[in-house]
Amino acid sequence: MRNGLSLKWVISGSFLCLIAVVLVIYSKLLPEFTVRGLFYTASAMMEEEAQYFVRHYKQDPTTPTPHNYFYTSVIGKEALPQDVRELLSTSPSLSFGAVNIFGDLYSDDDDEPFQIILEQPLGDGKTLYMYDIDHDKEAGGEVETPLSDAYFDQVIESVKFISLAVFVPALIIIALLVWWLVRPLGRLVQWSGTLKDPEALTGTRPGFSFKEFNMLADALAKSVEQVQAASQREGRLLRYTSHELRTPLAVLKANIELLALQSGGVLPPSLQRIERSVLNMQLIAETLLWMSRERPESLPEEDVNLSEVVGELIEKHRYLIGNRDIKLSIDIHNEPCRLPPTACRIVIGNFLRNALQYAEEGTVDISFKYPRLVIANYINEAKPRQESDDYGYGLGLQLMRQLCAKLGWQIEVLREQQRFTVILDFTSVRDTPPADGAPGAC
Repeated sequence: MRNGLSLKWVISGSFLCLIAVVLVIYSKLLPEFTVRGLFYTASAMMEEEAQYFVRHYKQDPTTPTPHNYFYTSVIGKEALPQDVRELLSTSPSLSFGAVNIFGDLYSDDDDEPFQIILEQPLGDGKTLYMYDIDHDKEAGGEVETPLSDAYFDQVIESVKFISLAVFVPALIIIALLVWWLVRPLGRLVQWSGTLKDPEALTGTRPGFSFKEFNMLADALAKSVEQVQAASQREGRLLRYTSHELRTPLAVLKANIELLALQSGGVLPPSLQRIERSVLNMQLIAETLLWMSRERPESLPEEDVNLSEVVGELIEKHRYLIGNRDIKLSIDIHNEPCRLPPTACRIVIGNFLRNALQYAEEGTVDISFKYPRLVIANYINEAKPRQESDDYGYGLGLQLMRQLCAKLGWQIEVLREQQRFTVILDFTSVRDTPPADGAPGAC
């Protein structure tokens, strides 16, 4: 998948991250609970021994205090070693069961061992203190236990093996699950790319293993079919409309020419308005017919002098000014440009006609310096309920947008307070695309 993450990698990565988190938590909690298990064993042994001593002490106060390799005991705090008495004056690091633990439990420094101390009241005001013995400071050091250490190492290796045995099968299962889920999704994506062909819609749709994918494929095929049907209806409407309009327009144009000949070449104002309307309708019909083609051929280009074209169009549409006090400010360079002349007349004529028709009294600015033609006019303030920025331009501007999109030209519409500006850029977007976010780009 280009420009994005693949679904199978997202799913598999998520599962692997989940397993990794579980294993990390497991590895962190295992030493913690192992140490707590050892403390529980020590607490249970010392508490049981202390309770056993209390039972015999009540019968015979001369009963000797418990003593073995792991811990020893004394009666009274004064009988404790100096270091143990100092620990009792501090707060314990952990209280676990019947014992208090002093010192750093997780330190790797052997010079800072922890101390386990149990305090057991004897009932006669005295207290039995039981504490573990540090054999490292004795001559010969601590007694080695190779058999027990070997067993413990074997248990740790078993734990590691179990962790690996969980991770590897889980990875394989996840890979198979992702393949099982993503494979039909990939087939669905591949099949959806063929829906632009009408035969793919009429043919048999492949199965995608899962009911949800099949439902999605049905909805996608139905949606594409509706879009294609709407596009075909729109194309037929454009073709039929333009074809049906061309015949009556040709009849009107021919009869107007006959009337002009009969009247000595000068038509009355009413017939002049009809002539101009017929010409505008003829241009629109030709535009619709050209736009309705699925693959419109490239229009022939010629050296066009936009100064002459704009001058002719101004004279043709000057009647739109009427009695309004409108002045034209024209600044057009005379250099010829390689452009399709018919398309230029249609687009520029539409913009100029709208500018003269909807302009308020003032100046209509028309300027051209290749490749940008700018037409600006003053308008009334639009009411708040008007949502369109194409104030006064309506369908004509929408048609021009589509026409320019097919030609590769760019249209930019600006509305600043009471000024409406249309900028036509003849630079083809196929050759020099506009910057991202440029408004009005075709």
